[in-house]
Parts: sequence; structure tokens; C-alpha cells
Amino acid sequence: MVEQLIRNEQVTGSNPVVGSIERITLIINNLKQRLCRYLDKLLGSGLNLENITIQEPKNKEFGDLSINASMVLAPVLRKDPLSIADKLIEDLISKWNEIDNIKVIKPGFINFNLKKKFIKENLGKIITDGENYGCNKSGKGINVQLEYVSSNPTGHLHLGHGRWAALGDSLSNIYTANGYNAFREYYVNDYGSQVKNFADCIRCLYLKHFKKEVPYPEEGYPENVVGKVTAEIIETSGDKYIVKKNGEIDVNLQSLGKEGIKIMVSHIRNTLSLMGVKFDKWFYESSLYKDSNFENVIKDLKNKKIIFEGDGALWFRSSFFGDDKDRVVVRSDNNPTYFASDILYVLDKIDRGYDLLIYILGADHHGYVKRLEAVGKAAGLVKGELKVIIGQLVRLIKDGKILKMSKRKGKVYTLGDLISEVGKDPIRYFFCMNSFDTPMDFDVNLAKQKSNKNPVYYVQYAHARIGSIIEKAGSSRTTADKIRDFDLSDVDISKLEFQNETESELAKILVLYPDVVYDSCRNNEPYFITQYAYRLASQFHYFYNNYRIIKENELDLDRFILVLLVKVVLKNALYLLGIDAPEKM
Repeated sequence: MVEQLIRNEQVTGSNPVVGSIERITLIINNLKQRLCRYLDKLLGSGLNLENITIQEPKNKEFGDLSINASMVLAPVLRKDPLSIADKLIEDLISKWNEIDNIKVIKPGFINFNLKKKFIKENLGKIITDGENYGCNKSGKGINVQLEYVSSNPTGHLHLGHGRWAALGDSLSNIYTANGYNAFREYYVNDYGSQVKNFADCIRCLYLKHFKKEVPYPEEGYPENVVGKVTAEIIETSGDKYIVKKNGEIDVNLQSLGKEGIKIMVSHIRNTLSLMGVKFDKWFYESSLYKDSNFENVIKDLKNKKIIFEGDGALWFRSSFFGDDKDRVVVRSDNNPTYFASDILYVLDKIDRGYDLLIYILGADHHGYVKRLEAVGKAAGLVKGELKVIIGQLVRLIKDGKILKMSKRKGKVYTLGDLISEVGKDPIRYFFCMNSFDTPMDFDVNLAKQKSNKNPVYYVQYAHARIGSIIEKAGSSRTTADKIRDFDLSDVDISKLEFQNETESELAKILVLYPDVVYDSCRNNEPYFITQYAYRLASQFHYFYNNYRIIKENELDLDRFILVLLVKVVLKNALYLLGIDAPEKM
């Protein structure tokens, strides 16, 4: 069970167990692997070890790390957790060279510290790996496709789209850091009734410009949005889309609609670009229906008995693959449903060679989870190779009040408005600050603050503060000589001395960063990175405020080296979140 392939471990979503110690620079996960291997050998592979954790205790007095294995095993073995803990320590944990000060705390936690020598050895990896520190090869050779935002090109992006963009882009960076071949994709819904409705709205305003009145569609899109698109079409193309029908002017509706979608997609692309979000591919839904692809897929699935006829429609046998019910693919009027496109899109992704498919959908898409997973199973994907993440919505808080929005009344605060007001870095940090499956409040006033109350400012200021330390050391007559030819790569990290517990704690946080990157990927949670970055910044600020790096014009070289390592790791963490690491603030 524990020694299954790392790829299977990644997609099942089970607790972290690393497949190869030699391939991955981790601490907690390597210890977890050894523990689980021991228990596998001792108790048999039928035992579920997923609830066993090695993590930092809330009370620092209890040590650096704590193991809960004794409590997990107690009901299974029908033994006292304290006796199980003693046995684990005697047979295994006491032999771990990386640790010391092992203690058992009731009701059975096994607590211990990491050896200073071991911490220093791992600090050396920050120097050797540099911008790659924290990365691993656990996903080597696995192609993962992440599809996110994918807003209908019939309106502006709202705040929820921004949250999904921040998650998708950060997750893509995190998967890349874990060795995967990550591919970012935006799915453009340019096929179906909503596109025709959008084209009808443009037609009305377009013809109105050329002095022909036609009624605006009752269920049409907001005129303030459609009007801007129409004005842009008129400005660039004039009467290009006017045609004559029965002696009266009309439009080439298909061509006009395509131009409107093209303009909206360019607006969406530009807005996301301001957030630092870019895609490898903008995939158009209409391409799924070209060259008889839809007809051929339907025929194939009918032959496989996956699609069947009933009540004049075609149905996908999704209940057979874990869905609540079967789903209509083609209505009785011969028009395909949205679900038809979902099927075609999953099959297309698999045909393109992706091993792992990740969908990031809005809060109104809960009903899509089982049906998409059913398509994946029908296509031969195993559990976990198609993952649907549902992102919850965002409330905007401004001046201490919830900003209520209404499309009908024209009170809409778009993602573009938010970017203009607060900038990309606060947006990306705030949107990745909490678990994605919980609703969030975005405090505009807080995001604009240049103070320690603003978490992204607090983290970035730590990086900039170190930049100031370096500048000060380089400009001082007495310290400049020490660092003029200073090269971090020449440092013998084994000689580094920690002068107090604050420095030791700072070093420990640094060496645990690779575990955070790994676990963030396994759990699809960028907030692991934001929490880590804030913790590292907090520890650094405390260290800086209480201990001098340059004292009486003398440079404490050990402390100087330590803060340089902090700078490297902070920058690496911010990079994964798509946030700048400024040298000055």
C-alpha cells in the first residue's frame, strides 16, 4: 500500500507519502515514508495509514515535530497508545539520525527535535538549489492540464473569476515546482444558445447605428456591455457586417457574433494579463463540433452502449459510472446539450496526452462534479485522474460595508475595477489566503494599506527589508570589504552558528519549505504557501526587531548569511503565488 507508485499516490489525494527519498528533498514526508514502511512490514498492507501525520505541534515547547501514530493504531491493535509509542521509539524512531530529544506526551504523541547539524545540512540546499529550492521531481513525466476561469465571453470577469484565476495560475506554478508538465487552458464557450443570444444583442445595437430599429432581446445581455462591443465593431469594421435581405438591411449574424466574441475574449485576456495570469491555450468550444467530430463520438459511444436512446433523446449512461442519474446528450429536437460539450472536451484532453485533468469551476457548478467524473471513468481514467475543484464566491468589503451589486441596476464591480484599485499582488495573495472551498470577504481598504496589517505588504516588506540590509552592508566603510567579494555559494554552512532560539526557529522554518511545496500540490491548496510565507516573514521581522545584523558598524556574518537564505526562500514562495518580491518598498 505505502510503496505504490508516486503517480498513483499523487492522484488519489491520500496523505503525503513520498516514493523515493533520493529523488525528493523533504523532511517531514521522508520521515512519514519510513514510518509507514515500517508499519506496513509489521502489520500488513491492509491497514489504512492515511490518518497518520507528522506535523509541527501547536505548542513549541513540545518539540519541532509530533507523530500521532500511537493514537491511530490504538483502536486497531487494542493496546494503550503510550505502550505503542514506546515500541515505535524503541524499534524505529530512536534510530533516525536526523532527530533527538524524543519524548512521549499523553495521550500518546511522539515529539522530537531536529538536530542542529541536520538543519544546517538542509540549509545548504538553499544555497546549492537557489531559485529551485523547494522543487522536487515527484511528478516527473506526468502531464497535468489545469482549466480555470473559462467565463462565458458575453460579459466582464467578476471577482469570483479573479479568485479562480489566482488559484489556477498558482496551482500551475506549484505543479511545475513538483516536477509535473503543467499546461494552462482557458475554455471559451463560443458555441450554443448563449452565443446566439449575444449575437442577437449586438445585431440590435449595430443596426440601430445604421438607422434600423429592431427590438432588443428580452433576455438579452446588459446593454452597457454589448454597447461597448458594438461600438468597437463599428469603429474598426464600419458597415462590414451589413447585408441586404428582401430589400432591407440586416446583418451577417454568424460573422458579427464571431467578431463580438473575439472582442470579448481580448478584453478577458487583457484583464487576466493585468493579474499576471496567462494561458498556454485558449480552447474554443466550437472546435469540438468541427469535421463531424461530434457525430463520430456519438456513434462510437452508442456502439459501446455508453449512450442510449430514450424518450426521443440520446442519453449518457452516467449513473453506471457513479453519477446520480443518466444525462441527456442530445435533446429530442436534435440539439446537443451543454453536457455533450463536456464529453467531447474530456475526450479531447485525453487524446492530447494529459494524464491528470484538473477543472476549477465556480460555486454554481456543484452539479458538474459527478457527471464530469463519470465521463472520466467512462473514458478509462482511474480515480483521481480527473479532479474538479469548486471555488466559492467572493464578497467585496469597502469602508467596512458589503458592496452589493446588481446587473439589472448597473451596479457591477468587475475584476478589472478591482485590479485598477488595488493592484495584482494584493489580489493574488488575498485570493490564495484561505482554502478555496470556503467563501471569502475581500477587504479593499485592507488590500490598499501599506502597513503590517496588510498580509501581502507584510510578506513583501520582509523581502525588501533584507534588500535594505544588503544595501546598508555594502555602503558601510567597515562592512563593505566583508561583502565585496562575498559569494553565498562559497559559504561553509556547517560553520554557521545559531546564537539564540529565534535564529534556530528561523532556520527550521526555512528547511521545511520543500515539504510545504509538496503538500500544497498534493492537496491542491495554494494557501499552504501563503501561510508559510507569512510565518517566515513573521519570524524574520521578529528576529530583525530584536537582534542586530550590523552592530557598531560590524557585520555579524552568521546572521547576514541566515537572512540571505530567508530572502531566497521568500522570493521562491512569492514566485509560486505569482507575486512580486520587491527589493525596495
